[in-house]
Amino acid sequence: MTRITQSHIIACSLILVFFIIPFTLKASRPLLNILESKTIDLRFALKGEQKSSGKIVIAGIDTKGIKAFGRWPWSRSVFAQLIVRLSEMGATTVVFDIIFAEPESDPVSFLLSRLKKDYKDLGLLTGDFQSRIFLDEINQALADSDHDAIMAEAMSWAGNVVLGFALEAKSCSQNKPEKSPAKAMSNFDFDSPDFSPDKLTSGQFRLLMPIPSFKHSAARLGFVNIFPDRDGIVRRVRPVLQNNGISYMSLAVAAVAHFSGHTPCIKDGKIALGSARIPIENNLVLDFYGENSFPAYSIADIIHGNLPRDAVKDKIVIVGGMATGLCDILPTPLSAETPGVFLLATFIDNLLQNKIIRVPEFPVWAETAGIVLLVLSLLAVTCFLPPTISILSVFSGMAAYFILAQMLFAGQLILIPLFFPIALAGVTLAVFTIINLVKEARRHQWIKTSFSKYLSREVIDILVKNPDQLSLGGNEKELTVLMADIRDFTTISEKLSPKELTLVLNHYLGVLTDVILEQGGTLDKYMGDAVMAFFGAPIATLRDPVKACKAAITMCEKIHDKRIEWERNGLPSLHIGVGLNTGTMVVGNLGSAKRFDYSVIGDHVNLASRLEGLSKIYGVKIIISEYTKVHLEDSTLVTRELDQVRVKGRKAAVRIFELLGNDYFTAGSYTFIETFEEGLTAYRKREFPEALKHFEKTLTLKPADKPSLLFQERCRTLSAAPPAADWDGTWNFTQK
Repeated sequence: MTRITQSHIIACSLILVFFIIPFTLKASRPLLNILESKTIDLRFALKGEQKSSGKIVIAGIDTKGIKAFGRWPWSRSVFAQLIVRLSEMGATTVVFDIIFAEPESDPVSFLLSRLKKDYKDLGLLTGDFQSRIFLDEINQALADSDHDAIMAEAMSWAGNVVLGFALEAKSCSQNKPEKSPAKAMSNFDFDSPDFSPDKLTSGQFRLLMPIPSFKHSAARLGFVNIFPDRDGIVRRVRPVLQNNGISYMSLAVAAVAHFSGHTPCIKDGKIALGSARIPIENNLVLDFYGENSFPAYSIADIIHGNLPRDAVKDKIVIVGGMATGLCDILPTPLSAETPGVFLLATFIDNLLQNKIIRVPEFPVWAETAGIVLLVLSLLAVTCFLPPTISILSVFSGMAAYFILAQMLFAGQLILIPLFFPIALAGVTLAVFTIINLVKEARRHQWIKTSFSKYLSREVIDILVKNPDQLSLGGNEKELTVLMADIRDFTTISEKLSPKELTLVLNHYLGVLTDVILEQGGTLDKYMGDAVMAFFGAPIATLRDPVKACKAAITMCEKIHDKRIEWERNGLPSLHIGVGLNTGTMVVGNLGSAKRFDYSVIGDHVNLASRLEGLSKIYGVKIIISEYTKVHLEDSTLVTRELDQVRVKGRKAAVRIFELLGNDYFTAGSYTFIETFEEGLTAYRKREFPEALKHFEKTLTLKPADKPSLLFQERCRTLSAAPPAADWDGTWNFTQK
């Protein structure tokens, strides 16, 4: 767990400012909208292709039609035939994704008109019978070649044709704007008091209308303008546009209005088209179906009667280009090259099925609150959970949000923001993780620097990986303390120069320190010629007392092995005494805020120091307490009970034991231990003569055994002056 620091607070504030500004400043949103739009493409790709309503058919201008009717543009008589044929086949609505803004240019009509004019100009039309017949024939020929009139007549006869027009910027248009749109393009009815025209896209445009005869013959008109997103991809369409206070419906809305027989109007802030309710937005996200969602037929096949009669019955037929070079190719989320006619078909089908993708809108304060809540949540997760778990948790949350967004999109047609929340979560996670990693690196470096004097490299590596095992300050733990001291160091130091004394101490302390660290102990401090260490902190194991005892034995063995080398170099022979005790004590970084040591304090620490002092009195190398001895039952270490003592500063008596090593035995014999302990038992029973015999026998097995000599002296003294009746065999030491 990482504590929240000033760095976290500063980073949190910067993140909030960086991400809240785009929501408070509209000028910052276009970039976010582009990035968010890319997630729409991903959602469509994951959603896959869908089926359309089956109510839309494409009548395509394709290569087959080019072969049948000649190169583009075709004579409008072809479209007249198409309109008649589709109406006869039962098509409900015929939609032209073509703007017929200019009259058809026909060479025959031009020549006939020129001929008629020239005859008039030359005065050849005199009004006689022959002149009138000639004029009638010219007029009939002109009428037969007026394909615009033929198509307009077909449109009027069918009564189901919806045409398109375009709104152009004034700078792009060469024609004068229409003064009054046709009835087919009538205004919407605004009957809702909460409706705001500001929701409609407004601007000063010129109208690029069909020729007058077409405009008046069409059942309805609608604009065909396409507005790609800033990255050039078409994802959105506009159901209405407003120009000079007049609202115009799109070609798709006009087609659905005719097909359904309903007149669109504005109700409750939405376009009401029968049962459909279309949000009044500048951009309406299309629900794309895929390339093969709409059946497409060649116009040539339709006119020549190569289709079943029910192919277009009761359907909307969209007439538009499909061949390369004959249509607008637009990039969409599902394809980089989508003919514009399929885009129109998608828009119409969305309206027919009322498949309106809803984009929830939230007030700025709600978005701001959401950002703050998300950032604070991520701060809590990254600070109060381990790094791996926090990263996995955040990524799991991001994945869950992505799945939720995709499910809402695919199942409910709800488009919630995806890029921004995930980007916010990702950036916040990255920033907080970097801060935590830097803090952790500093903490690791602090651990290495602070504990390199006390611990082995292996133990430091464990602490670095598990810093929670290190409790800063002090806490109580059961530890084993080791105290080691040079015997008669004062006498030795008097014989050496300061330089020689320093050399001896460095050799001696180096040997002892290496042993402590090798056994996983913690070096506490050097006290002149004494060394203090403890086992069980900061890393605790079940065998810490055993490790401490092995360290003590190895110390004595190493000093014994080094003694010959030191004597060869003219250095004095050194002997050490070691005391070990196990118990509950306080361990931690003790000292001031500016300077501290990782150390231990407590009664059991003092007892270890007393035991080290007793090792000289009893003439043994290592003394351990009964509290340490109890942890050696499962080990192969050999001990001998020495005595039960009460040291200075403690009221309670403690049994003490000698810990044996290779430096003590005669050919590895342990028989003296049993004999000595039999004498100790007799001694405690006040059977001093019997005890004396056992100690004398011990001396035969291990000559010059100082504990045996010590108890011989006690037995003789107590035989002469028996102890009090409440004597329990405890020997009291009044000095350290």
